[in-house]
Amino acid sequence: MFSVNFKSRFWIIVILILLLFSLVVIRLINIQVVQGEYYRNESEKRLSKSVPVKAPRGEIFDRNMTPLIKNKMGFAIELHKIDATQSETNQVLLRLIRLAEEKGFAYSHSLPITPAPFAFDFPSSDEEEVQAKAAEWISSKELGEDCVTAEDVINKYREKYGISNGEYGDDEAYKLIGVLCEMENRMFSYNAPFTFANDIEMDVVSIIKENQADYRGVDIVVDSTREYAQGTLGAHLLGRVDVIYREEYNELKDQGYGMNDVIGKDGLEKVLEPYLKGKDGTSSVEYSIDGRLVRVIDSKPAESGNYAVLTLDADLQAAAEQALADGIAKTRAAGARAAKRQGADCDSGALVALDVNTGEVLAMASYPSYDPAKFTEEYNANMKNPANPMLNRTISGAYEPGSTFKMVTAIAGMQEGVVGPKEVIRDEGIYKYYAPSYTPACHIWTSSHTTHGNVTVSRALRESCNYFFYEVGRRVTIEKLNMYAKKFGLGQKTGIELAGEVSGILAGPEYRESIGSVWYPGDTIQAAIGQSDNMFTPIQMAVYVATLANGGTYYKPHLIKEIHSYNDKNDVTYFMPEAVEQININPAYLKEVVQGMRETITQGTARGQFSNSTVEAAGKTGTAEVPNGSDNGIFVGFAPYDNPKIAVAVVLENGAGYYVSDIGRIVMEAYLTPKDAAPEAGEQNE
Repeated sequence: MFSVNFKSRFWIIVILILLLFSLVVIRLINIQVVQGEYYRNESEKRLSKSVPVKAPRGEIFDRNMTPLIKNKMGFAIELHKIDATQSETNQVLLRLIRLAEEKGFAYSHSLPITPAPFAFDFPSSDEEEVQAKAAEWISSKELGEDCVTAEDVINKYREKYGISNGEYGDDEAYKLIGVLCEMENRMFSYNAPFTFANDIEMDVVSIIKENQADYRGVDIVVDSTREYAQGTLGAHLLGRVDVIYREEYNELKDQGYGMNDVIGKDGLEKVLEPYLKGKDGTSSVEYSIDGRLVRVIDSKPAESGNYAVLTLDADLQAAAEQALADGIAKTRAAGARAAKRQGADCDSGALVALDVNTGEVLAMASYPSYDPAKFTEEYNANMKNPANPMLNRTISGAYEPGSTFKMVTAIAGMQEGVVGPKEVIRDEGIYKYYAPSYTPACHIWTSSHTTHGNVTVSRALRESCNYFFYEVGRRVTIEKLNMYAKKFGLGQKTGIELAGEVSGILAGPEYRESIGSVWYPGDTIQAAIGQSDNMFTPIQMAVYVATLANGGTYYKPHLIKEIHSYNDKNDVTYFMPEAVEQININPAYLKEVVQGMRETITQGTARGQFSNSTVEAAGKTGTAEVPNGSDNGIFVGFAPYDNPKIAVAVVLENGAGYYVSDIGRIVMEAYLTPKDAAPEAGEQNE
């Protein structure tokens, strides 16, 4: 009897335990899985919570402490997640959108689709590329295989966000979806407010504050925004900032970044990100149930980022950009008047100016440019612009150097002992070494059936005698020619801090083999005069002429001079000149080359541009044929020729002629002429 009762009680206890355990498991599943999202949101609804205090971003100055990028304090509109239905949230957002349109301020939205009639809006004129990008974007948003067209996307989001056709028209739905998508990208939640707009005016602040009932969950916060102190000056170099992408956040969240943080996206803003970012503080704040800030309970102050001093000279940068823009405009105008319209299609160019003794970049100008303050609004238009204003031509544009390459050939020939500094080579007009299969002519023979006669190194440079350099190039060989070109930094990346630098091309058997073609002996003499496959960037050409100017030291070009701490005046990081290569050029050989470059300015192809110049310069002009357009114009030079301080390289696309050298002259004068003694700008005789 006892045994039966004991067994019955035992099983009853076991069943009760299992039942209780099952109830607990079911309850946990219900809380954590079935209603997990609900309880997560509820747990985040706290009247008191800790919010980040954004640290001011470090500012950027030129070498003379002229501000280039600084911070401007202003107001931002923040949206906090509160107890509200999707419909109520949509209504608040629509009020904010209407306010933004009425007052003319930009707001955060994200949708690569145009307003109705809806179409995908990716920066490409190729329809197949647009469709490929659209398919990739749809896939990333997990909108389903049945979502193909832009209208399909809008309809999907209408359903997702409760934007009914009866309540909202296409225009309102489009704008709402754009903001809601951006909120999703920003991972909007109770602990992560959404920044709707930055840098708003005081009248907007007053409207929101006075009508708080219509803007539930909306708060006004004090925030700093980037201000381009010199307008569009140096846009390609300085770059821009923007709100962090989700992918970037996933990589940087462990480094103290938040989903609403602003980070450098390109240019020096991106390069200097580790230095410019400060340390955020925190504030324990109390909010009302509708998301309004009641009071700050406690706070830890933010620490400002470091500030950067660049090698740029803001005044010289401005002069360079103006000279480049004016030179292009004058080239176009002169070309329109010319019989063959040479230069009438010139619409772009680039300029680089370096300190010859340090490699410091004094100015870098790329034309056309863009406004970094309006990057987002004008992005698609800029990307579709055939002149490509977003391209930094100083490091990403590669150009045939033309006759500006001839100093390499001269140095290589003398250093290798195949031509003497005073050796005479007779220009016979037509170069017949490879006759009858290949007989290139000197340019003077082509234009007037005359020759340069007896020519030495310096005169060959002054007159830009192709015949002389055909012969020297053949004697040197392409292998030796390229060895020296590399020593001068040509055909390879310089390593400047900016992203997007291309290596260019060194003509020769190696390159031809890489494209499945053949190198012929006659190609060597074309490479010797800067033609064939040679393609170099303006920064490479500036490095090359700076290396000549200082006697053979190839300095790595750099833009960052110093990093300073705001909190400690003694905490400074210096970026010192870095010598990449030392070319042991015989002084007698270098003297001949520099003499030829000086005579180019005083007697040769650039004499007209420099006839009334206030500086004594040395330089070389070049012309390069391009398919389907006017010839490119190139100028490289340095000044003063007897004590070099500045080296300049200028390229005008489809702009061969008078003004390419004139641009170089203007920049040299701007740098070397004392500010209080600078002459009035005047027209030069063409």
